[in-house]
Amino acid sequence: MARGFKTAYGLDVSAGRLVLARCGRRGAPQVALAAAADSDEARRVLQAAASEAAKGAAALAVAAPAAQTAVRRLRAPFASVRKAAKVWPALLDVDLPFPVESAACFYDAPRAENGGTATLAPALRLSDLEAFLDDCRAAGADPTHCDAEALALWSQHLAEAPPARADGVRALVWLGADHVVIARGRGTEFLAAHVLRASPLAGDPQAFAALWAGRARQILAAHLAETSAPELDLWWTGPGAEDEARLAELRRALPAEIAGRHETHRQPASFLARALARRAADGSGVNFRTGADAHPAVVQAESRDRRRAYLGVAAAALLVLALNLGEAAARRGRLAAAQRELAALAQAVAGEAVPRGQEALMVERAISRRDEETKPFRVARDPAGMEAQLARVLEAAAALGVEISQLGLSPAAISLRGAAPNQPVVETFAARLEADGWSIQAEASGTAPDGRPQFILKGMVRHDG
Repeated sequence: MARGFKTAYGLDVSAGRLVLARCGRRGAPQVALAAAADSDEARRVLQAAASEAAKGAAALAVAAPAAQTAVRRLRAPFASVRKAAKVWPALLDVDLPFPVESAACFYDAPRAENGGTATLAPALRLSDLEAFLDDCRAAGADPTHCDAEALALWSQHLAEAPPARADGVRALVWLGADHVVIARGRGTEFLAAHVLRASPLAGDPQAFAALWAGRARQILAAHLAETSAPELDLWWTGPGAEDEARLAELRRALPAEIAGRHETHRQPASFLARALARRAADGSGVNFRTGADAHPAVVQAESRDRRRAYLGVAAAALLVLALNLGEAAARRGRLAAAQRELAALAQAVAGEAVPRGQEALMVERAISRRDEETKPFRVARDPAGMEAQLARVLEAAAALGVEISQLGLSPAAISLRGAAPNQPVVETFAARLEADGWSIQAEASGTAPDGRPQFILKGMVRHDG
């Protein structure tokens, strides 16, 4: 699909009449001009739009005639989109009246269908594209976008008249200045387009009426048979749809059972121009101008987009790197401070200078030494074994992940406050204390900021028997 533009113009020039519609990325397209193609006003407005397009400030979109454009519905027997994409060209080549290598081809967004993958593929001969662009330049416009006429008409039809039912069968008749396009579908799905190389606006009206009565009846009847629908909604648009008397004649030429409802789009003469402008603005349209045929302004705009994307990725990478470097520096600072604090504490405990990396070993040796030196005094001062009791309480708390914030211990009573990972852990901790000779009462005391349950345990020495 094409790249979207902030401003886009849709241009329809046929039968000596110029219609120009303008659209932004938001909002509906509006008619900028509808006048004779050879008028001074038309030349002035077209020149201004072409100048914006040449500078890359706006898109200027035209439609390759539906008679030159092939639109095929392809289906690959693969659920994988990647596998399906590899066979699209081969499948399209089989279905085209010209080699796929000699055409500008596009593949719509794939969709799952009956266990496989389906897509819509428009194609235009490169020779037809070049000839059409030459005609546009001769008329004073070098378009940035060359869309597929039938798909543009169908998408605008859905935008202005969304189907009420997903399975509703409908057809759109666009009465152009020199040809007629009949686009048909079910719900929002485009099925096919047919072109009548004549128009009620040109040539012999009676000859066209005869062509219409036969060909249109055949197309619409086949549409009903293909979709198994009892009737269809028929919509009319295009320059030829402005004449109600002419429309009435075309309607009467169709059997009553074919069309259940007839509707006419608003402002039918500018319908195609509005479609082209909207699709170029939001990037939903096809653009056959790619590769060597791409418009210089589009190439430059896409190059700017890629540079912006690359710069965005680079900026994000630099930001992440800077944050990582900053965090690393902060970690190094915190580590150095912690190291200095550890060294000071180790020296205070050990009573001597402690080599770096030996802090834990030196402290452990100092504690063991002091434990042995003070054991006789501790036993004399603690005949009830309170130190051992305290050690068992702390050991049980550490094993269960219990955090003790307040502890009171005497030979006859114990009380403590804390937080546990969950309530079952509180109950297990109380049971451990019970097994150690305490008669424990537990109560909840709220919830810690991190969501852990807080508790209070109180107990007395249990005298069994």
